[in-house]
Amino acid sequence: MKKQIIAAAVAASMSAVALADVSITGATKVNWTSTDGSSGVENEISTEMDLNVVGKVGDTAVHMNFESTESSNLETKNSYLTTNVGGVAVKAGTWYTGDSNLNNAGEQNERVSLTSDMGPLSVNFQHEAGAASGDHNEVTVKAAIGGINVSYEIENTDDHKILGLSGDISGVKFAYTDSDSDATSGADEESGYSLTTDIAGMTVTYQHMESTKGTTSDGFFGTWAGTSGAAAGAADAAKLKEASGFGITTSLAGNTVHVRNYETTSAASTAVVARDTKVIVTRKLASGATAEVTYRTGDSATQLDVELAVAF
Repeated sequence: MKKQIIAAAVAASMSAVALADVSITGATKVNWTSTDGSSGVENEISTEMDLNVVGKVGDTAVHMNFESTESSNLETKNSYLTTNVGGVAVKAGTWYTGDSNLNNAGEQNERVSLTSDMGPLSVNFQHEAGAASGDHNEVTVKAAIGGINVSYEIENTDDHKILGLSGDISGVKFAYTDSDSDATSGADEESGYSLTTDIAGMTVTYQHMESTKGTTSDGFFGTWAGTSGAAAGAADAAKLKEASGFGITTSLAGNTVHVRNYETTSAASTAVVARDTKVIVTRKLASGATAEVTYRTGDSATQLDVELAVAF
């Protein structure tokens, strides 16, 4: 009798597992950073750990992302549900936006996202319930026109408009983004473009961006400050800072090597603020981890960063 009860319990457990699909993934990185001549801490050790849990039943999934750093306990970073209702993709909850050369990923408030195809167009609507400032709504339209991917986003709260273009023309990949916010009198303007092609076994990239806020991105330029101290009534050009540079990526003795040389300037005077060179060497280790060594030298700082990262 006991054997029959145990068998029934195991069968019920297996049936429950069959109904739900649960996956757990994650990533961890540890950095040692030494900054020569820093006015603060010259040597720092930092850690970042991410854990992703996804539970799926049919076309519906629940996503939970947890993050822990050296300065915080385990925190919920993303928590949202995705499903499909009558051909409309639904996403509801909180999540971070994507990372780019212009901005680091940013946290969003509780919101609902609806996406549907209308002929050749993909249309997305996002609604975030507001407080005293009112509701925040976004509409984004995407389409492929003549081999070029086009996106246009409109936000209602500050007349914010974002145009994006990307594609490949004769082996040259390009991407362009222009962000404009009428209500902030130029305090939130930014744009940028990149050109990438392969030459003699190397990938060559040119990047250019203009921004009033600078960037905290892990992208091509890394982190550099904007012009938040500019007078509120100043012309847009007086607030913009520019960054531009070339990069080369190649393989060398089993390593992936990136070399970047770039400068930042003030658009108001075109004076060079800083010139920097960055060398990044990445290698997969037999242990399963990835080692990355970054050396930056120039006007901004002389810095060495050693990173160990692993994903599972």
